[in-house]
Amino acid sequence: MADPHFAHEAALHWESTPRAFGSTEEMDKAIVDRVNERVGESDLLFILGDFAVSSDPEYVAHVFNELRGRKVLILGNHDLDSKGRVKPALAGLPWDVPPVHAMETKDGGKRLYMSHYAHRVWPAGHHGAFHFYGHSHGNLPGVGRSRDVGIDCADMGFGPRRFDELTAEILELEDREKHLISNEIAVAMEDKGIERWAALAPLCRISEGDLDRLLDSDIRSVDVRELRAVLAALQGVKA
Repeated sequence: MADPHFAHEAALHWESTPRAFGSTEEMDKAIVDRVNERVGESDLLFILGDFAVSSDPEYVAHVFNELRGRKVLILGNHDLDSKGRVKPALAGLPWDVPPVHAMETKDGGKRLYMSHYAHRVWPAGHHGAFHFYGHSHGNLPGVGRSRDVGIDCADMGFGPRRFDELTAEILELEDREKHLISNEIAVAMEDKGIERWAALAPLCRISEGDLDRLLDSDIRSVDVRELRAVLAALQGVKA
């Protein structure tokens, strides 16, 4: 999850994503409760920035200790002082690893790049890696396999969600796009009088064997970027 903004009074009154709580104490308790409902003591809880906005280090420590799980902080703008250093109230907490500006990890063999800020491109993005970010409070749609995991997002419910839940939604959208593109490829081939897939290979700069593999595969195993390349070649657009 991203952007809990513990103790942040202004968060209650944001224009685009107001938090409907009567006080910051009520907001903070709701977030802690959501975390503890979903996170086990041995789970890794990745917090993608803006942990707390408070001048009281004892309160920040109190909220930290209330949260279950092994906690990892990806630094956001509110986690740093005016000189770009990690705020002492955060630096002294027993994080699972020292706070960092970005982190790459794997879950179920799938690569994930995490940052407080959204990226248009990210490490291994062209190889299917996912990217989670915050900062935008649900106002910046994801690109490809990326998405906002801020607790303000409607599907986050003011708490964290598991990696497989978040990626399942991205993959479902990909599958829909794959079906649409496959249909468009079939229509374009008919319009251009192309009867054999092999004739597409020179256009797509894909070997005939790879093209057969691509177009014969189960749709879930196909890389949507390869399908886009085939369709773009058919349409005479540079892939």
